[in-house]
Amino acid sequence: MNIKLIAVDMDGTLLDDSSKVGEENLKAIRRLSERGILIVPVTGRTYNEIPAEVRNEECVRYFVFSNGSGIYDRDKGIVYSSTIERDTAVGIYSLLASYETFIEVYSGGYPWADKNKLNEESFEYYRINPIFRKVIIGSRRKAENFAEMLENESLKTELFDAFFRDMHDRAECLEKLNTLYPEIEVVSSMGNNLEIMNRGTHKGTGLERLCKMLSLDIGKTLALGDSKNDIDMFETAGVSYAVSNACDEIKAIANGIVCSNNENVIQYVEENLL
Repeated sequence: MNIKLIAVDMDGTLLDDSSKVGEENLKAIRRLSERGILIVPVTGRTYNEIPAEVRNEECVRYFVFSNGSGIYDRDKGIVYSSTIERDTAVGIYSLLASYETFIEVYSGGYPWADKNKLNEESFEYYRINPIFRKVIIGSRRKAENFAEMLENESLKTELFDAFFRDMHDRAECLEKLNTLYPEIEVVSSMGNNLEIMNRGTHKGTGLERLCKMLSLDIGKTLALGDSKNDIDMFETAGVSYAVSNACDEIKAIANGIVCSNNENVIQYVEENLL
């Protein structure tokens, strides 16, 4: 395959079950870079919660973060940002807060969470994945009052990430979001969360926008992922491969299945597909 760019999801794909990137993956990234192939993390995370080993890898220049809401260029900083209009953001927060939810706001490449809920008791109550809890503790900025911060625009919201304790509440809230706010896009990467961005903003449009910036044929891209928020990226890229630990929805639309996230997926692609 004449691939010029590999768009790789982070959690469950490039990162192993401990949220680490293997040394063999990093070595493969360097070798592929020498062959002129770009490795681009395309993630639901903010830029600043991407593991330091990836952010500091000189061979990785571009990052699509917050589900396509932002693009970061190592040489220039943030070169693209899509933020939700203030009144819409205020309304969305009010709706999410009316349920039993753990709410995060992604802004300026950083994640924010309610300071009173950044504890193990809350993580357990809102059924947050134990592995992801470590990421939250290590990366979240502490919000004193989300409602006030959104009202005065000290937060320009790229994305809301809300974890629901009750799945019936989640389904009801999703229906209300889609009815009340046609200007937004909603995806999910975990069983009990909702990720909310501007309409037309997702991993697929993020990848497409980066390719236009680079004057790169989107047909020469290969996508790797594992969860539902990768669907748009799979539908946009030239070819797409699901990791073996991926959800059924992703496997169903992939061109093929590769190794698991614990088996150095970039190295696997280098040795078996390119």
